[in-house]
Amino acid sequence: PDMLFLMRWFGLVTFTAIAAYSIAVIPALKWAFVLIALLPVSLYNRSVLSADGAALSTALVITALCLRAAGGTTAGRVWERSLWMTLCALSKQPQIVFLLLELMVYRVKELPRQWLRVASVVLPSVILSPMWVFAVSAEIAAWRLQEEGHHPPEHFDPLWKLLYMWDHPYHFPLAAWRALSGWGDRLWQELIGIVGWQDILLPTWTYVALTVLLFLVPFQKLQVSGATRARVAVITGLVVLSYVILVYLIFFLTYTPLDVDHVRGVQGRYFVVVLPVAAIFVAIVVNRELPNAVPAAIAITGSMIAGIATVEALFRAHW
Repeated sequence: PDMLFLMRWFGLVTFTAIAAYSIAVIPALKWAFVLIALLPVSLYNRSVLSADGAALSTALVITALCLRAAGGTTAGRVWERSLWMTLCALSKQPQIVFLLLELMVYRVKELPRQWLRVASVVLPSVILSPMWVFAVSAEIAAWRLQEEGHHPPEHFDPLWKLLYMWDHPYHFPLAAWRALSGWGDRLWQELIGIVGWQDILLPTWTYVALTVLLFLVPFQKLQVSGATRARVAVITGLVVLSYVILVYLIFFLTYTPLDVDHVRGVQGRYFVVVLPVAAIFVAIVVNRELPNAVPAAIAITGSMIAGIATVEALFRAHW
C-alpha cells in the first residue's frame, strides 16, 4: 500500500508539472488550458494509476508546442516537438492522430522543403506506436477471448474485423451512431468527471456550469495571419474529428462482437485529451475576444468548482 500511494503521489506531481509546462509555453489560451487541466476528470486521472494522466499531460504539451510553432515563434525546436509527440502517441493508441498537428506548423507550399523536420517529428511515433500495439495485442486478445468465451474468436481480431468492414461498410458507422445517441448524456458526464470506479457522480449543476465555462474560456483572438488561421482551423478540426472516430473504431475492432448493435466500452473520459485541440478550434472559429480579466475569472471559477465538487463527492462516497 505504501508503494501504491507513493506511485500515485509521484504521478500527481509529475503530470501536474507537465501540464503546467504546457501552460507556460503556449502563446495563447493559457486560461483555457488551466481549466482543462483542473477539470474533475483531469484531477482524478492524475491521482490514480492509469495512463489517462500521462495521456492528457502529453497532449497538452504537444498541442501547445505546435500552436507556438504555427505562430512562427520557435518553429526550429523540432527536437522538443519530436519528444513530446512520441510520448503523446505512445500514451494511448488513438493519440496517433495528434501527428496531424505538425501539419499546422508549416504552410502547404513549405512542406516539400521541410520534409526532414516533419519526418523527425512524425517518424518516431509512426515506428514505435505500431510496435507497442503489437507488443501488447496478444495479451489483450487473450483477455477478450477469455472474457467473451461465447463469441467467435475472430470477433476480436482487428484484421479479420477490418475485412468484415470492407464487405459490410455500414456496420461500424451505425454501431458508432447508436453508441453516441444512446449514451450521449453519460459520455458528457464522464468527460467532465465521474470519479471512483465510474460510480461517483458530481452534483448535476456542476456538469452544466463547467460545460458553459469550457465553451466560453477559449474566446480569444489568436495573433496569427489569415492563412495560418485557416490552416490551424482545418487541422485542429480534423484532429478532433479523427480522434473521436478512431476511439470508436478501436473499440469496435477489439471489444465489440458483431451481434452487438452498438460500439461498447467507450467512456467519456477518453475524450478529455482532445479538449486542448478543441479549444484552439473554438478560438479560431469564433474569433471573439473577451475582456482581459474575464478568461482568468472563468478559469479560476471553474477550477474552484471542479476541485470542491470532486473532494465533496469523494468524501460523500467514502465517509
